[in-house]
Amino acid sequence: MKKIKILLELIFQRGKMNIYRRILRMALWGSCVTFVVMGGIFLASIFVLQSELQEQNRVLSEKVGDYVEEAVQEEVKDGLTETTVLRARLVQRLLKGCSFSVELLATKLGDILQHGETYLPKNLPVANDEEVADYVPYVYYSPGLIKQGISPKLQQEIAAVSAIENEFKHVSHRYNGSILAASKHGYLIRMDMLDGDEMGGILCYEPLRSNYNYLGKEWYQETVKAGKLIFTEPYMASYGKKCISICAPYYDAEGLAGVVVADVDTDYICQRMQSDEADDSEFSFVMDKEGVVIISPKQEGAFAADGMNKNLRQAENSALAATAERMIAGEKGIALVEADGIEYYLAYAPLPGSEWSLGTVIDTAGITAKGDQAEAAVVADFKQYSMVLRDYFLFIVVGVVILFVMLLYLILKRNVQMAKGFAVPINFLTDGVREIAAGNLQRKLYLKTGDELETLAESFNQMTEELTASMERLAKTTAQKERIETELSVATRIQTGLLPAGQNPFPQRKDFDLAAMMKPAREVGGDFYDFYFLDEHHLAITVADVSDKGVPAALFMVIAKTMLKENLLFAGSPERLGDVFVKTNNSLIRSNKENMFVTVFCGVLDTLSGEFIYVNAGHNPPLIRQSSRYNYLEKAQHPVMGALEDLPYCTERLRLQKGDAIFLYTDGVTEARNEGRKFFGEQRLLRTLSAAGGGADKGLESVYQAVCEFAGEAAPSDDITMLELVYYGSSERMDCHENGEGK
Repeated sequence: MKKIKILLELIFQRGKMNIYRRILRMALWGSCVTFVVMGGIFLASIFVLQSELQEQNRVLSEKVGDYVEEAVQEEVKDGLTETTVLRARLVQRLLKGCSFSVELLATKLGDILQHGETYLPKNLPVANDEEVADYVPYVYYSPGLIKQGISPKLQQEIAAVSAIENEFKHVSHRYNGSILAASKHGYLIRMDMLDGDEMGGILCYEPLRSNYNYLGKEWYQETVKAGKLIFTEPYMASYGKKCISICAPYYDAEGLAGVVVADVDTDYICQRMQSDEADDSEFSFVMDKEGVVIISPKQEGAFAADGMNKNLRQAENSALAATAERMIAGEKGIALVEADGIEYYLAYAPLPGSEWSLGTVIDTAGITAKGDQAEAAVVADFKQYSMVLRDYFLFIVVGVVILFVMLLYLILKRNVQMAKGFAVPINFLTDGVREIAAGNLQRKLYLKTGDELETLAESFNQMTEELTASMERLAKTTAQKERIETELSVATRIQTGLLPAGQNPFPQRKDFDLAAMMKPAREVGGDFYDFYFLDEHHLAITVADVSDKGVPAALFMVIAKTMLKENLLFAGSPERLGDVFVKTNNSLIRSNKENMFVTVFCGVLDTLSGEFIYVNAGHNPPLIRQSSRYNYLEKAQHPVMGALEDLPYCTERLRLQKGDAIFLYTDGVTEARNEGRKFFGEQRLLRTLSAAGGGADKGLESVYQAVCEFAGEAAPSDDITMLELVYYGSSERMDCHENGEGK
């Protein structure tokens, strides 16, 4: 304390003093002022840097969190669609395997009946007389046969047919219901696989033992009527479980001998459709061709298979009803629907080999929760990083303050000579700090004083190196982002260049008017339009929509557009348009490794006669203006291109009169959403076109403006592509065109 008091008196002393005191006072004042200035600059820089980094960290965490949330939700929805397709294939393989077993049994029974001498007869338990366990084949005599009596010849046939026992056991692993061979003579061979049911063979017990007349059952009569393998609708089996029966006839030398039946428990199908990782918010169901849910794990609600024959096409929710229509049409996709007061994402895909469709439903709250969890995790990580950064800065500040105090304490103990020598490095540090603060981060502070000033200089050097590295990383990131944006801009220009000019492309032609536009949802899109002449009087027009967005869809678009055009030009005749679609579809499948598909509407107009020949491959139905009224053209049931090989495509045709028009578009128009997530819709499109009137370009401009006004601030969810063709005939344009209704 005494030394400190002396030093303070020396610093604030006035009046005359010896040179020693003056030098010492000057050294003390210089040291104190230098440390205060240097510390102030350093601490201010640290706090400003900390504040800026925390703010950037906060902004970045919000952006990254939002991006991660959207990415997780999109990934879940894409995964839901793929899961639905896989489950549909799984159910198809299950039913196909069962069908193969049934056909195998029918073939075997026919061989036994026609070549019985090659098989050893067997005596099976008779359910009318004794009880039979699970997985044990047995014989049952219907009441009619018992009343009629069993002849020796029929008894011999029953013993021969009983040789099917081994085949029943061989295929039993595929089923958890019953397998039976029902003869037209009134006897059947049956094996029940009712795991967990202590009853065993169900026909061993009353009332079925005495009253089971299978010849009157619907499955028997329908199979006999069809004369081939059939699937029944789900029904409540005699053993109390809901099942689907797979039935096939078998024959002897005289013709139909009976029906082979295998039951598949619908609960078993539900189990195979469900994923082990799926929770209660996700489940799958099967819908028949009428729109009725026939297989579902739900016991109640809109998606329940409760036997009430509730038709999803008549659901109160329009989105659910529309989705049911698309499922019946054999389409694949995903839609946002509402049922039982809950919003779901419904992914759907056709069940191969049948007229049924499989849907997978997930509560939107589940997807949102997953996105929120991912966002919360990212934000939490950034907050943790912010806390670590704050602690790091606090550690630096405390360390620097401690270091300053120590240096000041040492300086106060130095003599005049050390004070004089200390002035030079202090000034050096001061100048260096100012230069660094001015922006010269390449400046290095090198001191060889062997004390804390050298350590301080090294700390500044380390700080400038870290700041320089951070700025270099930021510059690289910025450059990479600009390069990506440049590449996407080039891709946009390239894609635009691949499409023909949409405004007044044929100014020399007076017999028709044509206009087109394509507005991608991203920098590049999967929609495209095209038009070109096959010869002087045949104009081809095309509008298509690829099942994706972005660069992959754009590449697939180029392939599809090129193949279709080249094949049509090579064919040379609109009459071969269906063959052109078949050839293009097969070519797309062979080069389609990403499993994308494309909906296409392509037509050829004879400008002399007005005949319009077209094919619609799963595309939105166009609008036809006839007698100044727009109406939707009936939707063709042709499949999309790129999905299945060797599919037939048939041409349709109509005749355009003078003044008639055809308007083509993609679902980016009708499915455009506003902030309230409502669709623009087909009816609004019809009203907009009807009110537009005039030439082709005016119709397109009116529709595009209406879509933009409807969407408002909502981001576009899909590409928008439109094309309108107005036919004026082979003579001069109509008077209405001359009065301003044309271009």
